Amino acid sequence: MERPADAVADGRKSPRGASQVLLVVEQLRRRVPGGVGTYARGLIKGLSTLEGPSGVEVVLHASRFGRRLGGTVSGRRSDAPRSGDPLEEFGITTELSRLPSRVLTRAWDHGWVSAPKGFPVVHSVSTAFPGVVGSSLDGGGRGAGGAQALVVCVHDVAWRRYPESTTKRGRSWHESALRRAIASAQVLVVPSAATARDVIDAGAREDRISVMTEGADHLPPPDVDAARSLLERRGVKGDYLLSVGTLEPRKNVAGLVQAYRAASSALGGEVPLVVVGPRGWGGREPGAVDVVYLGPVSLSILAGLYRLARTFVYVPLVEGYGLPPLEAMRSRVPVVVSSEVPSVSYRAGDFSRGDEAEPRRRFALSVDARDVDEIADAIVVASTDDSVRAELIEAGSELASSRTWRRCALEHVDIWKTLG
Repeated sequence: MERPADAVADGRKSPRGASQVLLVVEQLRRRVPGGVGTYARGLIKGLSTLEGPSGVEVVLHASRFGRRLGGTVSGRRSDAPRSGDPLEEFGITTELSRLPSRVLTRAWDHGWVSAPKGFPVVHSVSTAFPGVVGSSLDGGGRGAGGAQALVVCVHDVAWRRYPESTTKRGRSWHESALRRAIASAQVLVVPSAATARDVIDAGAREDRISVMTEGADHLPPPDVDAARSLLERRGVKGDYLLSVGTLEPRKNVAGLVQAYRAASSALGGEVPLVVVGPRGWGGREPGAVDVVYLGPVSLSILAGLYRLARTFVYVPLVEGYGLPPLEAMRSRVPVVVSSEVPSVSYRAGDFSRGDEAEPRRRFALSVDARDVDEIADAIVVASTDDSVRAELIEAGSELASSRTWRRCALEHVDIWKTLG
């Protein structure tokens, strides 16, 4: 079932009587969707698990797919002929713009293009978002008279804390987008208490912020055989350390490699470091013969790599949440993680309590991302001390199991209902 490209939603209620929410998923058009893309996919997955009527119907919104002009597809539903658009895998209605991704994002930034009308709530999975009809922070944004409430997810403010982690142009765009989100969104969704504090420091009102910790149950069953085969082709036949993430300066891969080399002799010199992930801005492959860079892999192979790893190490300079450590914990792998990663904190989603609320359990070995020796020592302990390994595996598995996309989706639905 299709609608012409210049059509808009014909009302604020679906045929089933549910309020419609426009979920802006432009990040899924990016070459490297990254953690934001995982959030988008995880949220959609969580919504699909909700039983019975939730009171909302989600419609996806993004730029046109490929080179085809937007006049051919706008509101493709799950029973329509497939166009090859990856968004169709979700099997839900989409509203596609006539514009290609880069042009659409710029048009949003300048206010030239707004969200399709008729949706009482517009939720963007990132700070690349469209303007909405009648948005007013003082007006409450409840869809009265055709007004739309805006929800924007802010994942981190890394460019503020580490300006060198992106380009001058990138810093300018991120700062402008954050300012626009603070000025126009009824709700700013953030993944952790740490990001909430950063956004408040940037000028956001605390009562406009909603902390929603993300899920960790998005990986498919592990393809252990395929993962082992890939490793063997690259010369890895036994235990290995694993790190996962987009290669970019703030992920601190260079510091990780230094720490690994310092720890290598204590590990017997026979435990390679395996690094998985696509290249992002400024990202470089680890230029070392003792480091195996696999690049991006399928999700089933990634799950298999987690399952086979001896220890998982993740030491970014700054992180808004940090899904890879939780993914490793679900696979019952001990984790070494920098103190800048909030996802492995028991109180990751609560910025109203003090540090004394943190229970005396270790979910991971926490290290200073800039202290190579401290990272190296933690790698050795997590890889060789059986009692510590057992402690981390049990505590980490319990923490990761509590983080589900279904719970995250329910929290989103609650927010949408109050606005729509």
